[in-house]
Amino acid sequence: MGLTKKQSEILTYVQKHLDEHGYAPSYREIAEHFDLSSPATVHEHVQSLIEKGYMRAGEDGEARSLEVVQQSLSRRLLTKSVILPLMGLITAGTPIEAIEENEALAVPVDFVMDPANAYVLRVKGRSMIEDGIFDGDFVIVERNPSPKNGDVVVALLDNAYATLKRFYREPDRIRLQPANSTMQPIFVKGNINIQGVVRGVIRKFSTV
Repeated sequence: MGLTKKQSEILTYVQKHLDEHGYAPSYREIAEHFDLSSPATVHEHVQSLIEKGYMRAGEDGEARSLEVVQQSLSRRLLTKSVILPLMGLITAGTPIEAIEENEALAVPVDFVMDPANAYVLRVKGRSMIEDGIFDGDFVIVERNPSPKNGDVVVALLDNAYATLKRFYREPDRIRLQPANSTMQPIFVKGNINIQGVVRGVIRKFSTV
């Protein structure tokens, strides 16, 4: 599962403390290190890391008993990932209003050519399922106002409504093509605001 920027930083700090001292820092020490106002805030981040499988707590539940699960795997994740902003929700269906969020996700560095111009969006809808992009997936987007025909793009319609589609430039219009044979394309005449090109997809696996 993806980590927020703060969760990734806390995981790295706990791992370093374990390496140097042989035991985990207390919640208060973590709070002081990151200049957080309350250890309760740290506790929330740690609980998320436990739920996501990156940490394990002892029976007493104290911070000193924390362990980093699969340390070598966690190290590889942290050293080979990049933190990208989660900009909000993108529809793979009927265009919806663009939403921005103040969160971030750690994504594999191999998925990103230009981290300074990349961000993540969460997908809602089924219009791109034949391209392997499903409801609930996260797409990694690089800003690019001039996509090639066939690129999967984030298009902003009327400067307010965002949609995820394949881009095709036709003689007198732009065709935004869904990857779902039951849905119709969107046609746009004139200029269109392309927010970026999809470079990767991240899926959170869960069993039913």
